[in-house]
Amino acid sequence: MYGSYDTSLVLLSVIISCLGVYATLGIADRMRALDNNPLTEKIWLSAGSLTLGTGIWAMHFIGMLAFTLKTAEDTSITVLYDLATTLCSVVPAILAGVIVVNIASRRTVNQKRLLFYGVLMGAGIGVMHYIGMMAMQSDKELIMLIDMTGFLVSVIVAAMLGITSLYANKVLSTDKYTRTKWAKIVSAITMGFAGAAMHYIAMSSTTFSLGNHSINDTDFLLNPQYLTLGISLAAFFIISLAIVVTVVDIRLEKAALSEQTSRTHTLAAIESIPNAFGLYDMQDNLIVCNNMYRNLMSTEHFKVKEGIHFKDLIQNLADNQLIFGTERGEEWIKDRLASHYNPKGDFIHHWKSDKWMQVSERRVWNVGTVAIHTDITELKHTEQELEQAMQKAQQAQLIAEQANTAKSAFLANMSHELRTPMNAIIGYSEMLLEEAEDLGQKDFIADLTKIRIAGKHLLDVINNILDISKIEAGKMEIYPENFDLTKAIHEIASTIQPLLDKKTNKLIIDIEDNIGTLYTDLTKVKQALFNLLSNANKFTDMGKINLTIYKIIDNGNGWILFSVKDTGIGMTAEQLDKVFEAFTQADNSTTRKYGGTGLGLTITKKFCNILGGSIEANSLVGQGSEFIIKLPTFYKKVTKKFMELEE
Repeated sequence: MYGSYDTSLVLLSVIISCLGVYATLGIADRMRALDNNPLTEKIWLSAGSLTLGTGIWAMHFIGMLAFTLKTAEDTSITVLYDLATTLCSVVPAILAGVIVVNIASRRTVNQKRLLFYGVLMGAGIGVMHYIGMMAMQSDKELIMLIDMTGFLVSVIVAAMLGITSLYANKVLSTDKYTRTKWAKIVSAITMGFAGAAMHYIAMSSTTFSLGNHSINDTDFLLNPQYLTLGISLAAFFIISLAIVVTVVDIRLEKAALSEQTSRTHTLAAIESIPNAFGLYDMQDNLIVCNNMYRNLMSTEHFKVKEGIHFKDLIQNLADNQLIFGTERGEEWIKDRLASHYNPKGDFIHHWKSDKWMQVSERRVWNVGTVAIHTDITELKHTEQELEQAMQKAQQAQLIAEQANTAKSAFLANMSHELRTPMNAIIGYSEMLLEEAEDLGQKDFIADLTKIRIAGKHLLDVINNILDISKIEAGKMEIYPENFDLTKAIHEIASTIQPLLDKKTNKLIIDIEDNIGTLYTDLTKVKQALFNLLSNANKFTDMGKINLTIYKIIDNGNGWILFSVKDTGIGMTAEQLDKVFEAFTQADNSTTRKYGGTGLGLTITKKFCNILGGSIEANSLVGQGSEFIIKLPTFYKKVTKKFMELEE
């Protein structure tokens, strides 16, 4: 007898085979993604094995239905199928499915095991095919002769194509983009053709003939119509499952790709953080960290990686004593764990490599703990340098204060020592001047007058230096008394009048009516006002000098204000800023033209301060100057600290 094939059914058998393999590989992918759940793995393994076994079995019997046997007289032979044998043929197909799902769901498989499983799969398909062929029956005895060469070729082809399919799936699945697009397709087509090739090669190596015996018992024989129904149901199951797996697979792949992209972006963002960053889950296992955190916490024999427990990490830090304080061992670990489990604020770790890290930990509800370590080494070094500089500055200030006190004491002593001989010089010059006038020795009068004037000037300078040194040394004594202010002002005016006459200046005094008395140091008030009037006269020619005295009430306290205003040369803003500095005048030309030591206004300001008052100045170039002294009507002892604040 000879046979012929229906091309459309042959094509359908190959498609069913490929779809079954594709659905099975999709199930294997899902198994690969499972998180070591044995029960779930068994369920998926059973589903995958049943899917592939059914697909191979359906392919085989669709191929058998596509095959028509005819006699030499071109008469078609009706082929029936033994029920028990047909059912038995499903078993090796399902076992082959178990092998395929097992190997495809593994993340790593060595080549020897891959070869072994491929041979088993090919053998399973071959056994299924020949058992299925044994189920063929007819109304007469059907004799099948199998050519051994063809048989071996069919089994080898099935095994080789199976191995190729599994290897392609393994190789192509290593790349996520290839796996998504081509891995299962290439593997499904290859393995689908493995089953189909095995079937049609085996059929081509089989010779059919009819015997002489008739078979009457057909109770347990399947009519092709029933077989067609079973195959249709199996095919529908395979196609439906393939569609479902494909749709689910696409969605899962998109979700996985989206998750991977999101994770990649998150990791990139974490790496861009300029601080060491670590995130721990609710069980304090490390979820993710950047390289800065990994390098900070790792040691030669301890590498920080995802999944490590926080306690193990700090145990390593304590064992290696990398941070100051870890010498306390278990006590340090206990404190560190407490601060990690219940963070209350930032703290600092000083590493023994002279690295300073500010640690900030925050508990995030239902997520875990975020740990950020900020490198503040440079800031700490700056603080240390600043602290050292401040200590040196304080020491220098103390030395300067001691030196200034010693200087003031020295000046006070020297000024006292200089005044005694200077008084003698002035006294003798006055005596010699009187004698020269009495004797009519006019040639000596001019020289003796110069000696007396120079001596008095030098004595004034010495007195000023003595006053400054006493104030700075804290030895200036205050002698407060109650005196009539109007009388004191007129005494000052009479003293300054000869100096005013020499410069042709006019003094105008304006005293508030019933101004009353003032309780303070009279001598220092007179000296302060004399200094101001003397300065006003010095820098004014043929002008006016106004001395105004009036009383005010400020915050419930009485104050006396003394205003000395002239129409002289005035001062610039720069000159006004340093007018009360010791040994300072406007410029060198001022010193040459007007003379003076630059101590008068300094002494005046210090007198005002120690008497509990103040002084201020206003001036414009070419329009004159005004100095205003403000003193309390009743003197109270002033502390040195108050004087420094006033200055």
